[in-house]
Amino acid sequence: MKLFLTLLSATLITFTLTSKANDLLLKADDGFDLKASYYQSNITSDRGVLLLHQCNYNRSMYNEIGQQLSAQGIHALSLDFRGFGESTNDEFNIEKIQALPQDERRKAWRAMSVHWPSDVQLAYKHLLSKISDKGIVGVVGASCGGSQAITLAENNPIKVIGFFSSGQRDENIARYKKIMADKPTLIIAAEEDTGTYESAKKLFKTTTNEQSKFIAYKGGDHGYPLLDKDKQLGRYIVGWLDSQLGK
Repeated sequence: MKLFLTLLSATLITFTLTSKANDLLLKADDGFDLKASYYQSNITSDRGVLLLHQCNYNRSMYNEIGQQLSAQGIHALSLDFRGFGESTNDEFNIEKIQALPQDERRKAWRAMSVHWPSDVQLAYKHLLSKISDKGIVGVVGASCGGSQAITLAENNPIKVIGFFSSGQRDENIARYKKIMADKPTLIIAAEEDTGTYESAKKLFKTTTNEQSKFIAYKGGDHGYPLLDKDKQLGRYIVGWLDSQLGK
């Protein structure tokens, strides 16, 4: 396995972006409306990627990556977590939750995030319905989305996983080791994003797949700002997913 410092040896792909996102409304079991973007491949394909955003952003952080994946023959779906982006109501709204006193904020956060595993499972099932039951599916989780990616992989045959500026507690790393350490894993973190970077090193040490990669950046940017600063990063992520999901 190789440790990539920035993207000095990355092989890039040239994309012609013709696919735009189709906005979806997914209905959770409790009736909650979840918004998602689906990037349909114009190429017949049994490959798909579920994209999970960080908790200071929303599904739109993956707009370009979703289009690039579809251009490579990979169906992609990005979900707004309950409480974020367009997946909000009076009860679940991150802006309102952040304005609460600390104790109330923690309680409201738990009440909201407890739904995320089932919401992500719903999005996964929708993506799978666009390919087939034998489809090859990967998942990328940015920041808080990484723990949701692990939970999804515990319950479904996820073939590839990515952690994008996604720091994990030791118990989550142990969960990853049990279910996904032998699968291709892409890990991205910035050195001065300290807790995330230390977690990323632990994750990379745990993985046993020779195709796993660790992309390390200087500075302290977390998640989406890395995509904004390094225009090659999104292309590298797509190229790596394309190579690991097969043809």
